[in-house]
Amino acid sequence: MNLPEALRRQKDDFIQNAPQDIVNIMTQATEQLGESGILQNCLQVGEKAPDFTLSNPGGTMYTLSEKLEKGPVILKF
Repeated sequence: MNLPEALRRQKDDFIQNAPQDIVNIMTQATEQLGESGILQNCLQVGEKAPDFTLSNPGGTMYTLSEKLEKGPVILKF
C-alpha cells in the first residue's frame, strides 16, 4: 500500500468511527483551509524543501540537510 492509499484509509476510518460533531469540525476546517488559498503556497509532490534547523521539545537542534545525508526524512507537524 502506498502513502496516499494509507492516508485515504486512515481518513475513512476516522470518518466512520469518530463522533459526528468532531467529523463536522474537521471537515469544515479542511474546507476553510482550501478556501484560504494557503495550499497554493505549500510544497508540491517532488519539490525540494528549503533547508532549515528546528529544535525538538528537549532542545536538541535538527537540520534538514544533515538528516537527509543519512536517508529519507519525514516531517510531521
